[in-house]
Amino acid sequence: MNAPHNGTETSEQAAESIGDLLGGLQKTVHSALKESPFGLTCDEIEQRLNLRHQTASARLNDLQKLGLAIVRIDPKTKKPF
Repeated sequence: MNAPHNGTETSEQAAESIGDLLGGLQKTVHSALKESPFGLTCDEIEQRLNLRHQTASARLNDLQKLGLAIVRIDPKTKKPF
C-alpha cells in the first residue's frame, strides 16, 4: 500500500519519502493493537509509540482498509478515537 497524498507536488513528495517506512509503521501500529485486548484510541497509539497524530491516524486508516483494524470516528471532532 502506498502512502496517500492530495495530489500536490509537496504531498506527493512526502508520500514518496515515507514509502520505505510505511510497512514498518503499519506493523508497529498493528502490533500495539494486538497487544491491547480492549483496543487503543488514536491518542493512546500516539503516546505509546511516540507518533504524530497524522502518522498514527493514517496508519490506522491503512490497517482499516486492509481489514486489520476497526477505526471509530468521534462524531463531534470527526477524528479517530
